[in-house]
Amino acid sequence: MQKLIPILIRSIPVFLLSCCFLSSHSVTYGQSLGTITVEAGDYTRIDTPVSLDLSGMPLGFPADRLHLVEIKGSRRVVTRVQLEAGSPPRLWWILSGRTEAGSTRIYDLKSGSRGVDIMYGDAAELQVVKNDSFLQIQQEDGKILRYNHAVVPAPAGQSALYNRSGFIHPLWSPTGSVLTNIHPKDHYHHLGIWMPWTHTEFEGKPVDFWNLGQGQGTVRFKKFVSMTGGSVYGGFQAEQEHVALKTDEGAKVVLNEVWDVRVYNIGGPGSGYWLWDFVSTQRCVAESPLKLLEYRYGGFGFRATADWKGETAAYLTSTGKTRKDGHATRARWCDTSGVSDGKWKGVTFFSHPGNFRHPEAMRIWPEFEKEVFFNWAPVQTGDFEMKPGADHVFRYRQYVHEGKVDVERTEQVWNDYAHPPEITLDAAPPKSVVVLFDGRHNDKEKDFSHWTAGDNKKIGWDSVDGVMKIAPRTGSIWTKRNFTDFKMHLEFKIPQMPPNVKGQGRGNSGVYIQRRYELQILDSYGLQLQKNDCASMYKTKAPDKNVCKMPQQWQSYDIIFGAAKFDGNKKTKNARITVWHNGILVHDDFEIPNKTGAGQEEGPEPGPILLQDHGNEVSFRNIWIVPL
Repeated sequence: MQKLIPILIRSIPVFLLSCCFLSSHSVTYGQSLGTITVEAGDYTRIDTPVSLDLSGMPLGFPADRLHLVEIKGSRRVVTRVQLEAGSPPRLWWILSGRTEAGSTRIYDLKSGSRGVDIMYGDAAELQVVKNDSFLQIQQEDGKILRYNHAVVPAPAGQSALYNRSGFIHPLWSPTGSVLTNIHPKDHYHHLGIWMPWTHTEFEGKPVDFWNLGQGQGTVRFKKFVSMTGGSVYGGFQAEQEHVALKTDEGAKVVLNEVWDVRVYNIGGPGSGYWLWDFVSTQRCVAESPLKLLEYRYGGFGFRATADWKGETAAYLTSTGKTRKDGHATRARWCDTSGVSDGKWKGVTFFSHPGNFRHPEAMRIWPEFEKEVFFNWAPVQTGDFEMKPGADHVFRYRQYVHEGKVDVERTEQVWNDYAHPPEITLDAAPPKSVVVLFDGRHNDKEKDFSHWTAGDNKKIGWDSVDGVMKIAPRTGSIWTKRNFTDFKMHLEFKIPQMPPNVKGQGRGNSGVYIQRRYELQILDSYGLQLQKNDCASMYKTKAPDKNVCKMPQQWQSYDIIFGAAKFDGNKKTKNARITVWHNGILVHDDFEIPNKTGAGQEEGPEPGPILLQDHGNEVSFRNIWIVPL
């Protein structure tokens, strides 16, 4: 077995504090950044994962050190917190213990202090470990799930068509029993937890991505986007490709898919459960649509361990259906369970209320002697089509438990998922923050108050619903204020361009720092990046990684910039820049040797931030800067 290597460099390097520490030490925090209020609403909460969307707030920079302190009368309870940088940035924590329906909890969000050097630890962090074959999420020695990114070969004597990557197996119970199965003899194409479609049509031909033995289609791992361990959650994002193998042009990628898998740091062996979320974002990237035809199965699937069958297996849905009558019905959740290692264990699957065709139809094997198989199957309800350039998002939550299903507890988990607590932030950002654009005024003159298009020229760009959009060929805009050293956050969205538009014509714009150094914006999804692609320092340095999202999805840049130093007009030190793209470090203190591309000549004077009009309708939001 290959050696597992822990992911030590996390995508969000924030300062994490452990849950439920009653602060008796003399700890000095930074300033308060605001008060967070959590309303439980109509439901009682028990160890509930929660998050706060930081859109439009000058918070959530990847290098921020944040503390969350719950206010309980005269007591102050430090809470472990984890920052998810990107677009939008989110703050995650656990609403620990029991929170009664109708109650309120108050937190003080504080900036980090360089004087704080104590790590309070009452709970092990979730680790993400990876080798050449798989990625695994675990807590200390407790294994939770494994994602197979390398190709797993077919069983001996079977067709190589069954070779497959991009699926979860094993999934472990809190006490260590394996709950999934792959390559069972009755269905060699079953692969633990996986998500292919079955009865589809592409360019006039049938394509079955599920039944691999037909040789019509397959799904394969492409690359990891991110891997994150921490005290609140651990997880990964992985890109996958759904490939039609027999088109007129040979094998062709039809769908690009991103899995976002997140395990929460609650439960464990002592509490008898794990909780984790699965999100699949799928987009047709071919020129023709993919037609999904009505069929009894296809989509998110689960093949249970061979131990679960007959009297040692059971199903129960949210509508009270069981193995004998659950198939082809629709439900909010379905529990599957069985006996492993002499004891009952189970997995409850929840469909998010925002999902397509929720409550979703299900494929359940009704035969008593069969092993357990479960599938969320929206295709049972009728045909639908995935058109080029459109995202289809499928969200599911899994509650992995010891023992038989507890309906009261299951409904509590459902309510957390479907009706989360209401969270508000009364922000008090540092006075040094300059909000360059948040679009909150719904008034073009006020929204662009920090920007200019030049003397006696009106800004031609649009500002609608908190978003500024380039009106092509109306000209670039830049800040009225000049900057020297700073950190900055902005979010952008690239339009979907026609397939015949290539190269630098695909959603081109740029962030010109001091009007001298361009950080490129472009549709570079899936490319081997060059020095003129997205997140490059234009014509100077390609980014260290390609973490570009598909067009029409919001992306982010977080920038730390140190200006070039001059003695009179003689440069003594080059400018330096650090950039996080979608929360991932892509330039690490890079020394910029000179101005880039069409940038202005270097000099000792500060300069503005310019957003480039390159003829495409690129959008921007949530732009703020802090002079350093």
